[in-house]
Amino acid sequence: MWSTFLTTLRINLREKSSLFWLFCFPILLSTMFLGMFGNLGATYEVTTMRFAMVANGDYCKSEGAQQLVAAMQRTPVTPQACDTAPDAMDVDSGVTDLRDLLDVTPVDNAAEATDLINTDTDVRGFLTVDGDGLLHMTISRATVSSVNDTMSTPGLPVWLSILDGAIGMFNRQALTVAQIMSSDPAVFTNEAFTAAVQEAPGFTRQVRLTNFKPDESARYYYALLAMTALMAMTFAVTTVCSTQANLSALGMRRSLAPLTRFRQLMGGFLASWLCTFCSLLVALLYIHFVCRISFGGRWAATLLAIVVASFASNALGTLLGSLPKLTAGTKIGLTTAISCALSLLSGLYGSGAMALSDWIQRNAPIVATINPTQQVTNLFYDILYYDTYAPFFRTVGILLTMAVLALALATVFLRRQRYAHL
Repeated sequence: MWSTFLTTLRINLREKSSLFWLFCFPILLSTMFLGMFGNLGATYEVTTMRFAMVANGDYCKSEGAQQLVAAMQRTPVTPQACDTAPDAMDVDSGVTDLRDLLDVTPVDNAAEATDLINTDTDVRGFLTVDGDGLLHMTISRATVSSVNDTMSTPGLPVWLSILDGAIGMFNRQALTVAQIMSSDPAVFTNEAFTAAVQEAPGFTRQVRLTNFKPDESARYYYALLAMTALMAMTFAVTTVCSTQANLSALGMRRSLAPLTRFRQLMGGFLASWLCTFCSLLVALLYIHFVCRISFGGRWAATLLAIVVASFASNALGTLLGSLPKLTAGTKIGLTTAISCALSLLSGLYGSGAMALSDWIQRNAPIVATINPTQQVTNLFYDILYYDTYAPFFRTVGILLTMAVLALALATVFLRRQRYAHL
């Protein structure tokens, strides 16, 4: 049996088409996904923007504006026109660190700031303070073009919205304080009122409903792993076909060998299982370390997932390989067709396929349950998103049930085969 195992292993690894489709193709498709979805995460990350600051007399007199601008810099810059540097204002932004938002270049007047943003496209705009101490933001034409072209700087609209929101809140508070000062200045002797005015109310709070931060592009990579697992059925199909006397000369010779068919099939099955596991492991490591897709840090469960997925794949491949009255080429073609069709239902082929997959899981859960690609995809969902292993082991149970049923049917087809002629 072990000689059959080693021979089948060498045959599988020498097959160029298998090496391409099961080792190279997942890497190529993952790289394509990386090019398509790589900028999605950058959209929600704060990246420092260069801005000019008109440091004139109005700016130096507005201590609040100075504090706000200083709070949005990692290393606050003090213009020479201003004598002292104010303490940075405490800008509460939840998980966003606004100290990385601005890189300020002081200029003397608005004309100089305009020349700077027109000549240096890296400077996004400039900030000014009017006579009432209110902040105003002006962005350059190059920045407007970048905002309209989301592929060049995908996160720029978000960063500008954060800056505009901070400036808008500051101006509203400044106007409120000015109105109160003109109507009832004595109220500022009340410490509780003063603290309430300075406090920025929060209307949202961050909650965690999943074990790990969701990644909208991760599901495409998980569906790719599922397709790779199903495509690996070709290993088992080839192994079974090589033992059937009516399909090849090799099958004729092996049918006369002193080694029992069970031992031949068992050695081939174990070799195919190992090859499938290796192909999934290579794809998984590339997706994690190169494409930066997380699996929740649960590596033991992740390895168990690809062990179960590869086992179920080879069980289904054994069933396909045992189907009577079909040629080896037909069985390989069925393997490819089934893998591609089921991958559509698990959402591999874009947002439309993902919507179809979601619709099936909501409205036809039985179809999703009997779809092996969907269940392999769910293995990684369960690891990433749930804080308990119960959904993961339920999915493992479904795949193992599929595998056992497939092996039972394959046993029925392979048991005591007889041929009218060879």
